[in-house]
Amino acid sequence: MNDPQMPSVSQADYDVIIMGGAFSGASAALLLKRDHPELRVLVVERQVEFDRKVGESTSEVGGCFLTRVLHLGSYLSAHHYQKHGLRMWFCNSPKDSVEDCTELGPKFQSRLPTFQLDRALLDEHVLKLAREAGADLLRPATLREVTLAEGDENHRVTVAVSKEETKTFTARWVIDASGKAALLSKKLGLHRQLGEEHATSSLWCRYRNVNSLDSHKSRTMNPKLMMRTKASRAAATNHLMGRGWWVWLIPLANGDYSAGIVWDRNVFTLPEGRSLTERLHAHILQHPIGRLMFENAEPVEDDTFYYKGLPYYTEQMAGNRWAMVGDAAGFIDPLYSQGLDYCGHTVFAVTRMIGKQAMGEDITETLNYLKGAYKRSYRLWFESLYKGKYEYMGDAELTRIAFIMDLGTYFVGPVRLVYDNPDYEFGRLPYDGPAGTVFAKFMALYNRRLNAMAKKRQAKGTYGAWNTGMDLTLGQSYTPDFSALRFLRWGTRLWLMAELRTLFGRAPKKMPAMVEMPMEKGAMPTTA
Repeated sequence: MNDPQMPSVSQADYDVIIMGGAFSGASAALLLKRDHPELRVLVVERQVEFDRKVGESTSEVGGCFLTRVLHLGSYLSAHHYQKHGLRMWFCNSPKDSVEDCTELGPKFQSRLPTFQLDRALLDEHVLKLAREAGADLLRPATLREVTLAEGDENHRVTVAVSKEETKTFTARWVIDASGKAALLSKKLGLHRQLGEEHATSSLWCRYRNVNSLDSHKSRTMNPKLMMRTKASRAAATNHLMGRGWWVWLIPLANGDYSAGIVWDRNVFTLPEGRSLTERLHAHILQHPIGRLMFENAEPVEDDTFYYKGLPYYTEQMAGNRWAMVGDAAGFIDPLYSQGLDYCGHTVFAVTRMIGKQAMGEDITETLNYLKGAYKRSYRLWFESLYKGKYEYMGDAELTRIAFIMDLGTYFVGPVRLVYDNPDYEFGRLPYDGPAGTVFAKFMALYNRRLNAMAKKRQAKGTYGAWNTGMDLTLGQSYTPDFSALRFLRWGTRLWLMAELRTLFGRAPKKMPAMVEMPMEKGAMPTTA
């Protein structure tokens, strides 16, 4: 499409226009201006103030991007919680005591930097840094039309800056960072929903007056809690677990808690209630840990959000001088807090590609890679980690096996790679490559088997036998190197034992002594 009225290449208003100024868009603008200050970058942001996102917690890969690529370590330490791992809580009945609930998570301090984020604050801070680096910002401004040019002509972006006024800008590159709106993906017919393959919904809000798990009240009422672990439970991401659902409880720096439920509509139905907030609160109170923390908590008014269909993806994340980053390209599941993993990979890959072209380099190979890599990586990640997982989430033994092995593969793969060579690895997408594919297929195998075992246990009445009376806290250390392979060996042994228990008998009343995987002297664990 060659429009004779379209300005020539040399007359483009901007080198890059970024649609969306939240974390992904602001990060893209910041990296472009830091590495190539001569580039003219415009960020178009619809909202006057940023709102909350589905997840407000990071994994180790996301933490690496925040601290080693964006270099936000000092800011994050001062304004957000340092995350002390992920821990999961199981029960069989609302009547179970807090001390009887089975706990899965780290026994000691986390090792690599991860954070509990107030996304509204973080997004605003990164956007401020991008502006200080020289990026232009149009806010509030609503996108009206994007005309993607063929060949070497400039793209055109039309935005409304008020009810009466619209402006049209030309650009060499257009980056879609519009989040769940996925503007370019939908415009180009590339947007796909996972649908019944992963029929998850999410409901969440913020709470005040939450009782911390480390409070004097909690420890006085439940003294045995102090005996099981030395880590800070209050600063961890705590998950309440059940068949077909899980609830996140995330502390924020202003004293509020982010609390939300994600559930698979094929397995679980959220109880009815007068409002979404009441339905969420009532469900949290059905778990002993949730009741301990939220019995007297107060939901923040007008702060409840709901998504019916969480997972989606694009068939192609880049094309002729256009690209999608972060949630505009896709989203899978917030269980392991890996949303910022994909934000980091896609933002880095796209900005590095644009920078190469700005320096006169040929980007054909990079562009061809990105065209197909996102969908490949997304499918591998989904099938290895999340497909069918909600079926066994309410069984502590099966979830423990997945937890150990998922983290083992994560640390020996994505975490190790980005810490060893962030400049290269963030430009690649996770699990996309020969070695990554092998690991992903192995993960998909044990995930399918855990799903099948869960269904057999449901039929036999043995599902959730370890949900009370077990201490499954881990004293072993996850590190970003090949030593994490030992967790795969350990997890495989536990997997085979679980197969036998599923086939022949009931789970024991007490867990065997934790001698299967002795802790290294002086080691401390890191978990997601």
